[in-house]
Amino acid sequence: MDLRPFDPADAEPLTRMLHRAYAELGAQGLNFTAVDQSVATTLYRASAGASWVITEGDAIVATVAVSCPPGEALRGLSAEAGRPGRAWVNQLAVAPEHRGAGLARRLLDHGLAWARTQGATSVGIDTAEPATHLLALYQRWGFARVETIQWPGKVYRSAVLVRPLDPP
Repeated sequence: MDLRPFDPADAEPLTRMLHRAYAELGAQGLNFTAVDQSVATTLYRASAGASWVITEGDAIVATVAVSCPPGEALRGLSAEAGRPGRAWVNQLAVAPEHRGAGLARRLLDHGLAWARTQGATSVGIDTAEPATHLLALYQRWGFARVETIQWPGKVYRSAVLVRPLDPP
């Protein structure tokens, strides 16, 4: 499986993969953006920082986006997102049939290495409070919960987690 930068031509197949990856959360009533986002939204979100995909053959099977600094909307909701030197992990997803193979961690490590090159000293991530399996995963990866925010239009509150970046 190859890890490579996102290309705008990836937007349509990436959107389809995101819909599949987030379908389980959507079925639980959690209206994550990626449950039903448009191709234009995928392109916007993937272009808001640096984004990568993992492919198997021609199929996109995983993705992550990292912004440094975090986006303006997030900084308006979260004091943590506005801290100096903070990067943010967005739209981390693995196709259901590829979960458990370490792809999310591979993408996270790649994104954190990039964030260090941008001068980041710490990184944040947010997710729905009811997504306890994701909270547990992020905590295993060294993130600590520090804040709760409410994204407009979402039916859930989001936990904000942060962790320092190890020096290169």
